[in-house]
Amino acid sequence: MILFRHMGLSWLLVLLLSGCVYHLVGHGGGSGAVPADVQTLTIAAVGSDPQVMRMMKQRLGSEPYVIVSAEQEVDDEHHARLLVSISPLGFAPSAYDAAGVATQYRMTYSGSLTLVRQGKSEWKSGVLTQHGDVFVSGGPANIEAARERLLDDLRKAWVSDALGRLRSGF
Repeated sequence: MILFRHMGLSWLLVLLLSGCVYHLVGHGGGSGAVPADVQTLTIAAVGSDPQVMRMMKQRLGSEPYVIVSAEQEVDDEHHARLLVSISPLGFAPSAYDAAGVATQYRMTYSGSLTLVRQGKSEWKSGVLTQHGDVFVSGGPANIEAARERLLDDLRKAWVSDALGRLRSGF
């Protein structure tokens, strides 16, 4: 009986907070991190990966704003810049055999997004990280092929995560 009373109070608190238009984080309002009045967006790289930039531009093509290059003339009031910062790729041994030779490596792909408007930072994604393991077997050609496949998968996962964060505003 006491448990149900506490649960009832918890639900009541949740209802009260949601009724007050209380948001935990993010912009809310359904527009995500990019304000609804933004008409043009420039995507800029800070130490970035050209493949990630290509994927970002391609996937943002269906948004209500136009992706423009940095050289184009824009209306500052209705323009924003999305800064994509990619950290150096991490590749560190994570498992060893009995002789102390590395048998597995952990690959870490991370970065962040910052939305800048009229010279002010309006939103930051925080660090977004994707990681996976490469097993060392089959010789150098196989290891390098596995590493390239994993890097491609990590890039795709990172872009999906980053765009999800941008679209949600969280």
